[in-house]
Amino acid sequence: MFNLNFGNIQPSFLILGVQKGGTTSLHNYLLQHSKLISPEIKELHFFDTNKDYKLENYIKQFPKRFLKNKLSFEATPRYLYYPKVAEKIFNYNSKMKFIILIRDPVKRAYSAYNMYKQFQDNISMLKFFRQIEIENSNEQIYSILYKGKFPSFQEYVDFELENSNNNLIEPSIIKRGYYFDQIQEYLKYFKLEQFLFIDSDNLKTDTLQELNRVSRFLNIKNFDDLFLDLSLKHKRTYESKLDGEFYNNLLEHYKLKNKGLKELTSLNFKWLE
Repeated sequence: MFNLNFGNIQPSFLILGVQKGGTTSLHNYLLQHSKLISPEIKELHFFDTNKDYKLENYIKQFPKRFLKNKLSFEATPRYLYYPKVAEKIFNYNSKMKFIILIRDPVKRAYSAYNMYKQFQDNISMLKFFRQIEIENSNEQIYSILYKGKFPSFQEYVDFELENSNNNLIEPSIIKRGYYFDQIQEYLKYFKLEQFLFIDSDNLKTDTLQELNRVSRFLNIKNFDDLFLDLSLKHKRTYESKLDGEFYNNLLEHYKLKNKGLKELTSLNFKWLE
C-alpha cells in the first residue's frame, strides 16, 4: 500500500501529539529545514476518523515528487489518543517513524480546557462539534461542554474522572494525559526505535538542541540556528491561574497513570519527580 501513488512524496514520519504539547511550533520549526516538507494542512485526520476515506485522497495531500530528496510528514495530535489509529498506520506503512511531544499532563489538560472555553463564541467551531456528534455518538464535545453552562475546570475534571468507564472518545481533556497506555498501544505494532520522544519543556528552553535530536532521528543534517524562526506558535493565555492544590492532586492521579513513562521514553520529566 505504501507505494500506491508514485506521484506524491508519502510521509516518512508523523508527529503523533500530544494535543497542546507544542506540535504546531515543532511543525513550523521542521518546515524550516531544507529536507522537510508537509501538506498545506497541518492536521489531515486521516487515521483518526470513522469515515471511509480513500487512501489515494490522503496521499494526494502530500507534495509532488518533483521535489527530489525530500522527506514529508504531517502532524495530527489526535493520532496518539484516538482508538485503532496505530493499527491503521501499521497497515499503511509498518516502517513509519513517529515523534511524540510529551507535556506536563495537568498543564496540558488545563490548556485544552481553556481552548474549548474560548471556542464558546466561535460559531463555526460549535457547528463543527454538533456535526461531529451527529456522525459519531461517542464524540459528545458539544453536548457536554456547550449545551448548558460551560463547566469550571474542576467540575469538568470531576465529570470525566467519574465517567472514566464509559465509551466516550470525546471530550478527552483528562484521558489524553494517559501517555504511557497510549504509547504502549503503538508498541503493539511498532518497535521502540521507531519513536522519538521530546519533552515539551525542553523544546521551549533548548529548542535547537531538540531539533538536532530530530535531525539525528531522521538522518538529515542538523538545523542551522542562524536561519530559524524559533518563536512559539498558538501560545494561549488564561483568564485565571490553575489552583496549586488542585494541580497537585490531579498530578498525583497522572503519576499513577504514567508509571513507567520515564523508563519507556528515557526522559527525565520534572512533573514525574
